[in-house]
Amino acid sequence: MESKKKTLRTLGIISFTASILVGFVMLVLMNWANFEAYFFFGYTAPADTTLTTLKCPLLMTTADTGNISIRLTNTTSLDLSPMIRTEISYYGAARVDSNNYPLAAGETRNFSWMVSPDDMVFGHLILARVYVYSAYTLPSRDNTCGIVVVNLPGLTGIQLFVILIAFILVCMAAGWGLWLAGSHPLQAPGRIALTAMAIFTGVVLIGILAGCMDWWGVGLICTVICVLLTIAVVGNYIQKA
Repeated sequence: MESKKKTLRTLGIISFTASILVGFVMLVLMNWANFEAYFFFGYTAPADTTLTTLKCPLLMTTADTGNISIRLTNTTSLDLSPMIRTEISYYGAARVDSNNYPLAAGETRNFSWMVSPDDMVFGHLILARVYVYSAYTLPSRDNTCGIVVVNLPGLTGIQLFVILIAFILVCMAAGWGLWLAGSHPLQAPGRIALTAMAIFTGVVLIGILAGCMDWWGVGLICTVICVLLTIAVVGNYIQKA
């Protein structure tokens, strides 16, 4: 009976560790891309507020093209033509597009700009910034985003993202289930391990969400917590060995 429980615990740890490793790499890369985008384009006049409608692909592959998009609403009673400046990384520099776009009173429009692997910098990143100049009573707005490009031409970025998320969730759930089945009833060491697993689970999932939402500051905190917790777990294991 004890041998069976040990096998379940071992399989659970292997499955859970695989999910954490893949999730950690994913959160680091996604948040690194957003972090790089924030600083890549240098200084510009600060905008009045953040352009919250900026959307970028979550992941891309070398077979992909994608679109960076924003949504603007003219909340005034006048027809306007706000200027939109886009900067997209391109072979170590940036390609810039500045144009005025008509926006009727009360109208909401989506604007998009295509990106491709030709826009990569640092080997695996596409970086973008969009600045919407103030127009009449509408404030100026800007935001940045980064996209990780993976050399897997057989898949699209969204397919790869879904596969990775599915792998993480399935392995994480299997790891929890197997480990709990092999650890019942919980003793003091088991409760400590349970706490570590819960923290790892929460931090990795929050870190991936941060990468999706362009909260690179939150992602950086999650990365630091993961590293410190890993050091603590390994140190505790070595001490007991």
